[in-house]
Amino acid sequence: MHIDGLDELDNKILSVIKDNARQSFSDIGAQVGLSRVAVKARMEAMEKKGVIEGYHTKINAESAPEGRRFFLEVIAQPDQFDQVVDRIASQEVIRRAYAVTGDCRIIAEGYCTKKMQYENFARYLRNNSNGIKSAVIMDTLYAIKDVCGGVDYVRLEEKERP
Repeated sequence: MHIDGLDELDNKILSVIKDNARQSFSDIGAQVGLSRVAVKARMEAMEKKGVIEGYHTKINAESAPEGRRFFLEVIAQPDQFDQVVDRIASQEVIRRAYAVTGDCRIIAEGYCTKKMQYENFARYLRNNSNGIKSAVIMDTLYAIKDVCGGVDYVRLEEKERP
């Protein structure tokens, strides 16, 4: 990981804490060649600049046995775009949503922990289609690459795929 505009030491600190931010300042310092006081000061400065936005516990709800990740592509009527965006973004199952290039297109990523939740979302879309020209829900088969989630790109042979 390298962020332009930060010096080499700040970038080293970010690399060290990327996968485990629970390390002590002393442990981080030992890995980057700084004292714990210097590490603390640099991390606080990066927090103030907004480079470090927080330290979070990642809970993997996707380990639910019935869980289902999906993508949604919606094309909205131009005069209804904002209302469609609000309806989609307000749904609990939607994790990320983006306005993308094209005719009033929205791409969203969602996750349902249970089959019934997925079915209810699909029903909600069908029953609240005002302003939607088209909507396509695509189930995820498997991850190819997920930098944020720590999945490395590995080409699976056809026989290895789920």
